[in-house]
Amino acid sequence: MLMRPTAWGVDLTGGAVRAVRMERRGAHYRILDVVEQPTSGSGEGAEELSSHLPEAVGRALIDLLQARRATLGDAIFVALPVFGARHGRVEVPVTDAARAPGLLEFELHQAIAADLEPWIVRASKPRRREGHATASDYFAQRRDLVASFVADLRRFGLPLDGLIPGPLALARYADEEWTQKGRRLVIECHRTRTDLLFLDGDGDRRWRSLPFGCGTLADLPVGAAPRDRESTRIAGQIAREQRDARVALYGAHDGTALERVVLLGEAARHEELRRALERELGQPTVTPHAPRNISVTQRAAPHHPLHLGTAIGLAMAALDPEPDPWSLLPASRARGVARTLPAWTVALLLLALGLLTTSTLARRERAELRATLAELRQKTDFGAHADWNSARQSALDATAGSEALLAEAALVKRRLAFPGRLLEALSDPSVFFRLIEYELRPGERSDGARLVFEVDQGLSGATDTIRDFLRSKVKIEVIDVAEQRNADGVLRVTLTTELPAGSSS
Repeated sequence: MLMRPTAWGVDLTGGAVRAVRMERRGAHYRILDVVEQPTSGSGEGAEELSSHLPEAVGRALIDLLQARRATLGDAIFVALPVFGARHGRVEVPVTDAARAPGLLEFELHQAIAADLEPWIVRASKPRRREGHATASDYFAQRRDLVASFVADLRRFGLPLDGLIPGPLALARYADEEWTQKGRRLVIECHRTRTDLLFLDGDGDRRWRSLPFGCGTLADLPVGAAPRDRESTRIAGQIAREQRDARVALYGAHDGTALERVVLLGEAARHEELRRALERELGQPTVTPHAPRNISVTQRAAPHHPLHLGTAIGLAMAALDPEPDPWSLLPASRARGVARTLPAWTVALLLLALGLLTTSTLARRERAELRATLAELRQKTDFGAHADWNSARQSALDATAGSEALLAEAALVKRRLAFPGRLLEALSDPSVFFRLIEYELRPGERSDGARLVFEVDQGLSGATDTIRDFLRSKVKIEVIDVAEQRNADGVLRVTLTTELPAGSSS
């Protein structure tokens, strides 16, 4: 049985590291964990993707790695900064499915550059528009900048399975949560970045990223006049950019009305800014509180994770069984194969190592047993001339040797059987704890094991539940227990068990 898939979405843009860990249950998603750590000053603006990540981002990533090491075997998708990239739409006045791809590719060359070699380009499938036209959206970023960005992430130790432009990850989340047919505007405003995302009912997505945010509100006291003035200033700037973006994206004569405005990001936590946006835009502006297909665990709830649209969209893309067409990075084959194996991610490696060790032990002991058996056969090859006392002693030795063979065989069988039972038991979908360390301690008459489990939430009675689980499902007794809780409230339970000689039966 396969474990329920989980994944991380990590957004490094907008003046903070924001990471969301999610799992998927059919069409429903569940947010398990959230990490937020600012990486820039309140008044700084977003910058273009440059040669290296800022050191503050690196330090925040290292903190993430240290605090969440046990779960980073999950798929990890990261948002690619889009400042300095090229994106847009190409359109050709044909509806012939056979001719459209070639004409669109020609237009794509003209829109980006005559030579596409220095660029990594992703484009949507050709889509027929109203009238007699076929269109395709595209995104392009320079290869050297993408390579530098990926190298920095790996230098800081973050595994990477997908790299998606931030606004396109935001669009995935918005399409999942708001399914109205009319035009919608999603505003994700963080400390140093604001994304304006326009969605239409026919799957049309258009966006603009702006190099400013609402970080200047962070240092102002709640309810003070300066906060109201700053909120009005930021809202006015967003409203002006929104009007200009609509003209650039849809044309000056487009009269389609906005049917919904959604505010996400850090701005969603500032009520003064939300009210100011309503005044400037002239229509209600809402923040998400009751999601359609996403639930939030108690551990993640204090972080207001539903405001982190880009990070959520990244995790959704990582959980999708189909590869995301916008990812600029091919997924790691080795990490992908590891996640298709049964049971818990970290436990897989630990148990595999334990099984390999016991298998090697079994092969070595089998060779020794064969040699001993051959020796015993020689000693018990009696003849008519054999002295009776010598023959009697040889028989006694053979009996003792046979008993030793049976004991050794039972020991090898027991050492191989326990990890298999544990692995099978942990595959149960009701299991809420993770095995993060595993150590088998062989002994002459009985074996022991040291097991370390991790529980995301400090649930009442978690230790007793794990103890009962091992007794009923794995058929082992716990002889010692130790508990430890880290700064994030994650409970770590260390259990020492004894495996009696008959435990494999």
